[in-house]
Amino acid sequence: MNGPNLRTLTTADFEESMKLSSFAFQYPLTAEQLEERRASFLTDDVYRVGVFQHEQLCAQATLLHLNVYVNGELFSMGGIAGVSTWPEHRRHGYVARILKELLVKMKENSQSISMLHPFSFSFYRKYGWETYIEYKQYEMSADHLSSLRNKLSGKHLGTVKRVEDWQMLQTTYDRYAKRYNGMLQRGDKWWKESITKRKPGTYAGAYNDQGELDGYMIYEVANRIMTIHEFITLTAAAQQQLMLYIAQHDSMIDRLRWTAPSDDCFAYGLDNPRIKQELIPYFMARIVDVEPFIAQYPFEPSDQEEIFTLQISDEHAPWNNGHFELRIASSGKATLTKVELASPQVIISIGALTSWLLNYQKWQVLKHVEQLEGSEQAMKRLQLRIREHTTYLTDFF
Repeated sequence: MNGPNLRTLTTADFEESMKLSSFAFQYPLTAEQLEERRASFLTDDVYRVGVFQHEQLCAQATLLHLNVYVNGELFSMGGIAGVSTWPEHRRHGYVARILKELLVKMKENSQSISMLHPFSFSFYRKYGWETYIEYKQYEMSADHLSSLRNKLSGKHLGTVKRVEDWQMLQTTYDRYAKRYNGMLQRGDKWWKESITKRKPGTYAGAYNDQGELDGYMIYEVANRIMTIHEFITLTAAAQQQLMLYIAQHDSMIDRLRWTAPSDDCFAYGLDNPRIKQELIPYFMARIVDVEPFIAQYPFEPSDQEEIFTLQISDEHAPWNNGHFELRIASSGKATLTKVELASPQVIISIGALTSWLLNYQKWQVLKHVEQLEGSEQAMKRLQLRIREHTTYLTDFF
């Protein structure tokens, strides 16, 4: 009997792929949606792979070619999406085969980092992905809005206008995205296919006295609840402008919901900060190819060059597994080179290293949860060279 084989999907696999996706993610597709997906099933920025048994699709995944900001620089990123398996084919190691194939593919594509939204954090941890972001979710009542409106009314903050065209938001989004680790670079296609469809509603922009767009929000109101899909501000004044604009809706809503970066301090500025706040783990990330990742990664500048020795463990990407010398120049430019070592200063897994370099967790936490071993002095020195950029992501794939 022939065993299962792994191969790339073709247009002939479209119907079977859509059946599996629709079943696994529990959403029915209309005939119109199917035709839209057929047109974009195989494009230059999408790679689809599946495991087949007797030419029947058993499991599948999609690799997206995306770019993501890390320390203000754009990195080529492999976004993994649509991982799904028919129930009768689960727990046969098919997804593991797919993930290993995608790691090789991403390395060939020079995608030095990968991100995904997990159905299970523990499952993907086994393959080197690690949590890299949590976001803060707010919910508050209209009573808070009335208080906020009274506090902000009369301040000269600028102007809020409804915006008709998403293209007017692009520059503001880009400036905001560079401030965080993990934000996507958005092109026209992403705005058209992901933002306008997944985040319906009204666009409102905050303009300063020079007529520049310093912030915007995408929101909708239904059943007396305002849901803000995206809240992007470059200045404190823009945030206050948009909050005052939101407060003007107090007669038509009972509750307001939105998300923000994990370090957001909005509630602190309220007269009554007792609003619902929840930290929600969101996406996972993984360094795919550690040497080119480090070569591009901008460390914090210093007054001298520093050298660290690392032992990195990576079971599923053997090119990352071994002993390395990390040399960080005073400028922040770095190189990572495989070497023979007797006793490395730092011992760490690829997942924990990803979390550390993206500034999601610091060395003290990683050491406390036993994901980091070695010289505390070396850990402290390396921590000083990792830039303080909060992790955040306003998108989904």
